[in-house]
This record gives sequence, C-alpha cells and structure tokens, in this order.
Amino acid sequence: MSIIDCPQCGKRTSSRAPICDHCGYAEGETNDEARQRFRERKIRNQLYRLNMASYAAMTIVILAFGWYWLATDGLNRPSDSIGPYFLMMVGALAYLGVRVMMFLAKKKRKAIWQNN
Repeated sequence: MSIIDCPQCGKRTSSRAPICDHCGYAEGETNDEARQRFRERKIRNQLYRLNMASYAAMTIVILAFGWYWLATDGLNRPSDSIGPYFLMMVGALAYLGVRVMMFLAKKKRKAIWQNN
C-alpha cells in the first residue's frame, strides 16, 4: 500500500482505496457499498464541520453579549457603541444559516439511508 495522488483532484489518497476520499473518483470497478460508504462519510464530515461552525457562531454571540455587558456597565446605561449589536446580529444570523444547512444535510443523510 502506498500514498498516491488522485488522478481527478490531485490530493493524496491510498493506492488501495477503491474511491478517493476527497472527490469520489473511482478507479476500476467499485461496488455500490463502497460508493454508499463514501456518500455517508462525506455527509458525516459535512455535519461535523457545520456543528463546529454553529459552536463558533454561538461563541460570537456570547462574546458580543459580553462586550455589550461591559459597555453598559452591567446593563445600567445605554451602549454608546453599535459594535456589540452588530456582532450579536452577525453571530445570530450565522448560527441560523448554519442550522438551516445542518437541517438540509440531515435530510440528505436520511434520504441516503432510506435508499439502502
């Protein structure tokens, strides 16, 4: 077994892998099971990345609220800066967008499982 460059995408992959882990290129004969595993792995990795992005968006919202808390002396006076508001809005919209993408990815994963 050796590590080779995929002829399709050029990324490093195993010479024994029936399907490239990165792009799905299949050299020679591949069975449906290998293609199914590739699709499931690709969706699982996508869901993992989206989950991490949702954590990042939540962190942005929490940091923005902390900034707002400090800027208002513990909510005792109005904030002079628009920064915390803007950052909370960006974080909240990013979180909602990521959650929509996660919903669509889970729907795709369910469709793949039902095709088995």
